[in-house]
Amino acid sequence: MQISNVRDVGLVPYVCMPGSPYTGSTLLGFLLNSHPDCVSIGAATGLTRKVDVDTYQCTCGARFQDCDFWNEVAGRTERLGYPVTVFQSDFWNTHVRLSKRRWLNGLLVRSLGNDILTGTRDALIMNRGPIKDTLEEARRSSWALAKSILDMTGKKVFVDTARDHQRPKYLVSDDGLDVKVIHLIRDPRGNVASIMSHTGVDVATAAKQWKHYNVEADRVSRYIEPSSWMRVKYEDLCIDPQGTLDEIARFVGVEPAPVSAYLAGGESHIIGNSMRLRGVEEIRLDEKWRDRLDSQDLETIARISGEASRRFGYEW
Repeated sequence: MQISNVRDVGLVPYVCMPGSPYTGSTLLGFLLNSHPDCVSIGAATGLTRKVDVDTYQCTCGARFQDCDFWNEVAGRTERLGYPVTVFQSDFWNTHVRLSKRRWLNGLLVRSLGNDILTGTRDALIMNRGPIKDTLEEARRSSWALAKSILDMTGKKVFVDTARDHQRPKYLVSDDGLDVKVIHLIRDPRGNVASIMSHTGVDVATAAKQWKHYNVEADRVSRYIEPSSWMRVKYEDLCIDPQGTLDEIARFVGVEPAPVSAYLAGGESHIIGNSMRLRGVEEIRLDEKWRDRLDSQDLETIARISGEASRRFGYEW
């Protein structure tokens, strides 16, 4: 039976992590998952279309479809009245997607790069028919996912490492979620080099992506209470993991805890990139960009990221 008021069964503390990819979100998710009061399964938007569900492996070592943890999650969300499509690739129903055509989905749910235009569009379409229903399903299934996993693990705070820069905007209006946001950001030089390495794009394209992801994540902050928004630098996390995690713990409302020296993948149920299977043996600052980028690359990054880079505290 569907629950008419999710507050009847508890307000769920839910942490979003918008921003650019390849900034250390998997690392931060692992670290927070090791905290006695926090749990993360990686990106709560689910498996991407590249995943073969029949062969995909959970970090616990089991085949994803055979994993007891994920089967229990599926059952619990169904009993809550908002079943999550956990065994589906190409994203779960927790993801806000109104069309599989990227350009159309962007037009309907992404920022239009202008607050007035975005606000006008939202006022015109967000409370209408199928669009309203899709948004509501994403909100409620996200609540059911987080609620189920918190109940299963006995922890207090759910951490979603999805880098979707619009996700907090859509989740904050759900009456069952207490949303807080960690905008995890990385020096554009390091982030651009990682984007280039992982996706094969050129330096200018990668720099534009860095600027777009982070500027739009920051733009979403106006939908969130200032006390519920925190910016964390990847470099600070790597240089001083204990101090940074202590600040994050206080921000999300739990007591600071010692950082584990080694985080094994087999002790968790995390989806995402291959790092989740290796675990974390050492926390160190990745500065490979110093060898990968030449002076012309750096000039290109400075020209494109310039003002945004300085606004986010990167003076170079």
